[in-house]
Amino acid sequence: MLKTKPWIVWLWVLLLCPVALWAQLDLRLETPKTSYLQYAPVPVNVKLKNLGIGNLELADQSDGSWLEMIIQSADGMVLKPDRPLQPPPLTLRPGETRVLPLDLAPHFLIRESGAYRVRASVRLPAGETLLTEPLPFMVGKGETVWSQPRGDGRERRIFSLVKYYEDPNVGLYLQVEVPEKNQVFPSRRLGPYLPLGKPWAEFDAKNHLHLLYATGPGQFRLTVVNQDGNPLREENRREAGDTLKLRKGPDGLVDVIGGTVILPSHLREKLSTLQARAGAVPAPE
Repeated sequence: MLKTKPWIVWLWVLLLCPVALWAQLDLRLETPKTSYLQYAPVPVNVKLKNLGIGNLELADQSDGSWLEMIIQSADGMVLKPDRPLQPPPLTLRPGETRVLPLDLAPHFLIRESGAYRVRASVRLPAGETLLTEPLPFMVGKGETVWSQPRGDGRERRIFSLVKYYEDPNVGLYLQVEVPEKNQVFPSRRLGPYLPLGKPWAEFDAKNHLHLLYATGPGQFRLTVVNQDGNPLREENRREAGDTLKLRKGPDGLVDVIGGTVILPSHLREKLSTLQARAGAVPAPE
C-alpha cells in the first residue's frame, strides 16, 4: 500500500485552499448594474463571510482603515480618493455573512465617461491584506431631453432631465448644477422612462419643480423636487381616456390634468379594509 507523508498531504491542502486556510475571510464585491450615468451614484456591496472558528474583529488601526476601495481607469491610472471611507467596525461570528453597501461617487472623482475597475481591500487583525478580483463598470453620458435655467447671478441653477440607456430599459434622471459655483448635485434617478414625447415640467410659486413623464404604456409618474433636486412628492397615474399634462394656475400652483391616481398596494389594501368595515365591499382575506 502506498503511504503518503503527512507534510505532503498538508501541502496539497494548502495549494488547493489558499484563501480559506490563510485568511479566515471570504471577501466578494458586487454591483447591481454594469453601467452608470455620469454624476450618478455608483453603488457596490462588499460581502464578508467569516470562515474561521472564532469571532473576526474588523476595525481601523493606527495606520489606516480596515477597508479600502481601489479604483483604476481604463488606462490603468489609480484614482486618488477625494473623501476617505469611514467604514464602521464589524464583528463577524463564525459562519456569519455581512453585506456593507457603499456609494463610490462621493469618495472618488469618477467624473469622466469610460471604463473603470474597482477592488476591495480588507486588512485583517493579524496584518494580512485581502483583495477582491477587479469588478468592471462603465460611466457614460446620457441624452438631455429637457433643460431650463432658474435664478440669476451666482445662485443660477440649471435643471436638466437626462435619459440613460440601462440595457434593456431606459432610465430618467434629474441633474441640477450651479455653473457659477462649479457645483453639480448628484444625478437622481427618477425611475423608468418610456420616451414617447417630452416630459412635462413646471415650476410652482415656491420654485419647486413638478415633473410628469411616461413610465410605461398608459402609465405616468409625477415627481416634485426642491431646488437641490431632492424629492418632495411622488405619485403614479394611469390614463383614463384623456391626455395627461401639467397646468400652472395664476396663483402659481401646479396641478395634473387628466388620468387617475394609482394608489400604492399598501394603501389600496388599507382603503379596501375601511370600505369593508363600512359595508361597501367584502374584506380582503
